[in-house]
Amino acid sequence: MKNLSRRSFVKAAGITAVAAFGGVALAGCSGNANPTSSASSAAAVDEAFMSEGKGQHLVVGRRGKLFKIAPTVIAENMGFFEEEGCDVEFQQVELAEGFASLAADNLDMMLMGTVQTLEYISKGTPLYIIGGTVLNGTEILAGPDWTGKLEGPDSFKGLNISFFRAETGQVAFRSWLKDQGLDIDGGDVTFTPIDSEQAQVEALLKGENDLALVNNAFGYINRDRGVQVAGLVKDFTGDYPCCRQNASNAAYHDKFLSLVDFETALLRGYQVFREQPDVAIPMLAEYSEQDPEYIKAALYGTDDYEAAMQLLPDPCRDATLAFYESLKDVDQLDASAPSADDYVVDSVYSRALNALMEREPDSQFWKDLDAVYQKQNVH
Repeated sequence: MKNLSRRSFVKAAGITAVAAFGGVALAGCSGNANPTSSASSAAAVDEAFMSEGKGQHLVVGRRGKLFKIAPTVIAENMGFFEEEGCDVEFQQVELAEGFASLAADNLDMMLMGTVQTLEYISKGTPLYIIGGTVLNGTEILAGPDWTGKLEGPDSFKGLNISFFRAETGQVAFRSWLKDQGLDIDGGDVTFTPIDSEQAQVEALLKGENDLALVNNAFGYINRDRGVQVAGLVKDFTGDYPCCRQNASNAAYHDKFLSLVDFETALLRGYQVFREQPDVAIPMLAEYSEQDPEYIKAALYGTDDYEAAMQLLPDPCRDATLAFYESLKDVDQLDASAPSADDYVVDSVYSRALNALMEREPDSQFWKDLDAVYQKQNVH
C-alpha cells in the first residue's frame, strides 16, 4: 500500500482541477474503483453491494445555510433528485452533531467536513468519503499596514500566523512549510491557534498576528476595514481538499445505488452552477439569505477579488489521502493512525459521472469532468 507523504500531497494535489475545464466559465476539490483511463473503467469494477440499494430513503445533513453546497441546492430547486429517482431528506445539522449521527448510522450523508471524517477514520470508525464539495478555500490575510510580498517559504520566516484548527488549508499550509524545511513550532514560523475566524481578523487588526489563515471570502467581507488578501494557500501548496461528501458505513453498503442517484442529481446541479450563474445565484441567495453580490464574489470571484475556493464534486482521492498524511504531519492525528485507503472511494462518483456521459455522449462538460477525474483519482 502506497504511503502518501507531504511531498506527494503537493504533487498529487497540484493539478489545478479547474484548468482542465478549458473554456467553462468559472475562475476558481475492495470498495474502491481505481481508474486507469476514464470513469467508465472505474464503473466496471463491481462488488455485490454496488448493484443494490436503489430507491432507498437518504437522510443528508447540511450545515446551517452555507451556500458552498450549491449543487445540491440547485438540484433540489430544479427537481433533479426526483427526476433521478432519489428519495432524499435534507436536515440542518451542526458538524459535531452530524458526524456523531453519521458514525452511528443515523444519518446517511454529510456534505461538509473533511478533518472530522478523517479523525473518525483514524480512530477506527468506518466512514466513507465518496465525493467532493469544495477544493481549496483558505486565504492568507494581512492587516492594513502590510507591505510584504509572499513569494516562497522564506517569506514566512519570523512571522506569527494565526489559524483555525477546523480550516483545512492551515493543515496543507503548515505541512508544506515543514516540507520546505522550516521549523513551524516557533523556530522559523510561529503559528497561533484562535477559536474563530472572525476573532482572527480582530487579532490581525490589533496587530497581534502578522498573517491569518481564514476561510474563503473573509478577506472580501473585511476589506472595507483595511484587511488585505496577501495570498492564497493553494498558491503555495497546490490544490488540496476542503469539504467532502461523507457517507455512513450503512449507507455506503446498503444504499449504494441510491447514493449514485444522489450524485447524478448533484452533478446536474453542478453543471447549472458552472454554466448558468445567473440561474444559480438567485437560488443560492434565497437559500442562504445572503446578498447576491457576496455570493457571486465568494463562489465566482469578481474583477478585483479572487475566490479562494472552487466547488468540485470529484472525490480527489489522491489529494484526500495525502491530506490524511498531512494531518499526521502537523500532529492533528496520531502518526500511527491506520490507513484511510479503503475509506476514500471514487466508486459512487464514477458511476454517476459515467451514467451522465452515456446519457449525453456529446456533452463537453461531462468529458471535462472526466478529464479532471482521471487526474485526481489515479492512486
